[in-house]
Amino acid sequence: MKYLMILGLLLISGCGSFSKEAPIRIVHYNIKELDSTKINKPNSQLENVKKVLSKLEYNILSLNEVQYDIPGVPTYRYKTRGENLTHFAEYINKDMKDWNFSFHPANTGALARKKSNGSFYSNFNNKQARDYADKVNFGVFPAQYSTGALFDFKKTYEVLVKDLKWFDFNPKVKLSRYKQADGKPLPKDMELFDKTFSDVTINVRGKEVHLILLHTVPSYHFGNKKSPNYVRNADQLRFLEWYLTGKTDFPVELEHVKPLPPGTPFIAIGDWNTDITNKRNPGSKVLRRLLKKFTPWMEKPGITNESPGYSKKRLKLTLDYIMFSDHFELVKGGVYRPKEDRVFMGCNKNQAKFKNIPEDRKLVYWTNRKTKKKCFVGVSKDFYETKQASDHFPLFTDLKFKD
Repeated sequence: MKYLMILGLLLISGCGSFSKEAPIRIVHYNIKELDSTKINKPNSQLENVKKVLSKLEYNILSLNEVQYDIPGVPTYRYKTRGENLTHFAEYINKDMKDWNFSFHPANTGALARKKSNGSFYSNFNNKQARDYADKVNFGVFPAQYSTGALFDFKKTYEVLVKDLKWFDFNPKVKLSRYKQADGKPLPKDMELFDKTFSDVTINVRGKEVHLILLHTVPSYHFGNKKSPNYVRNADQLRFLEWYLTGKTDFPVELEHVKPLPPGTPFIAIGDWNTDITNKRNPGSKVLRRLLKKFTPWMEKPGITNESPGYSKKRLKLTLDYIMFSDHFELVKGGVYRPKEDRVFMGCNKNQAKFKNIPEDRKLVYWTNRKTKKKCFVGVSKDFYETKQASDHFPLFTDLKFKD
């Protein structure tokens, strides 16, 4: 049974635009549905992403929801393979074009079906697309929500866990309790990871550091009351816990995957898709255990994700995390979420009345669900750009090696 890919790479490109004394600067960013069309065609979302990242300095950039490009996906017009990350880097900052990277196709969308014309649906909001979607790993076309990272350090080795069967990791999981969105049973050989798990060894100023990249399945049912998402999210985080510590709350015996040796320097990053404050999600319980053992990028993590739009009551969650071993000292860390500077300007007014809004502010609105009226607010330009870029906010942290 093949479920481990090990990539041994000795690279010759240089690294280190930062001095030896400078901290390691890490940014993690889940960019909403960053697909091939957006990456290869100028658009407002990508321009706002560029503006957001221009305000942050980093030599490690972790990215979620990047489509791994495959010829013919989602249509015959797409010809490249595995080039989306480098194209994105060149667009964002030409200085990053020679950086090293990790980028592999996610399991997401692997079971999606093609339309009669041979192409895949590309918009999940299309009701017909949901019938053709991958109902085990989600996604409407292959490799839709892949994970990537760019770094100004040498990469010496990489472990990719992609095909590990859920039952092999947790033999006690009862898949028969859960159903796909269409009511069909889950396949007995379904993977633990709906995306991938990567352990990238990088050389940071003469020291080997393991960069752990994980984007878990959402701890939400999306209308399917028998969804496995909650327990799958928890088991994906248990795998992370086991990989970093050698144990979790049940015995794990895997032939081809081994945990990190004790005392290994690591930085773990990703959208782990459960809020640490949630008292019901089993994944949140695992996450709280992990963050007691290791140091998070913030003492009290702030909002990293919120629902689209500008309603005052929009959902706000902590879903993204950076965590690191005791080899590092936290210099600073936070969430890049500019001040909203919200000014309410009334409902059901003629938008033309707001012509004189200051240049540093942006006029936006939401529709009141009860009254159906448009309600206008002014928000800061920086906040507007960040909201237009993604439904997640970037995390940033500076780390340095302890003496």
